[in-house]
Amino acid sequence: MSNYYKQNSEGFLLHRKQVFTLYKKPFIVISLSIYIVIVLLVSFIGNAVGSSNPEPGSQDDPLVTKSYVDRYISERITPLENTVYNMSIAVARLEKTVFELKKGLKQPIKLTINNKTASVGEQSHSLDTAPFTVDGRTMVPFRFIGEALGAAVDWEPSTKTVSYVLGDTKIEFPISSTTITINGKANNVDVPATLANGRTFVPVRMVSEQLGASVDWNPNTKQVTIIP
Repeated sequence: MSNYYKQNSEGFLLHRKQVFTLYKKPFIVISLSIYIVIVLLVSFIGNAVGSSNPEPGSQDDPLVTKSYVDRYISERITPLENTVYNMSIAVARLEKTVFELKKGLKQPIKLTINNKTASVGEQSHSLDTAPFTVDGRTMVPFRFIGEALGAAVDWEPSTKTVSYVLGDTKIEFPISSTTITINGKANNVDVPATLANGRTFVPVRMVSEQLGASVDWNPNTKQVTIIP
């Protein structure tokens, strides 16, 4: 009886030992694998949490590098762009000023005795009647010369009087009279305003100088130049 139990007990122990040995190797492999996974996971999390941000501009963080470069360029380009913009506005204003000055600048007026072609600056004009001389005085078309100088011209048929108004100056010429009126005051002239071919002519030097222009005479070409 005792031998029987002894044999059974030994058999049971032997069987248990064999079973344990059978499952021992896979268990060790699984445990080791789990351990390695845990170690790697902890290491990865530790690096992610404890790592510092890469240096801007370094190769470790190309996205930050692009952002850094863009910001760097923007910080330096924006002030330059603002300067260029302000300069463009200043240039535009200067161009406008120059344009207005050119627009207001009157060009030299040239007329030639017995020639129906006159010019204002580089622009040619055709006259109905050519300039002529009377007693050594050059007579020029009243309306043409007045408008070329920027004056307002008028004709009063009841008194047969032509007039110029430019700024604060008003000149009145009664046809065929040697007495003219400048700002309400009577003045004598050598040659009066006269009619030729239905057009009124006035002495060029007197009119031009009273309207603030200077006159140049070229005896060789018989050309008179009025400079506003």
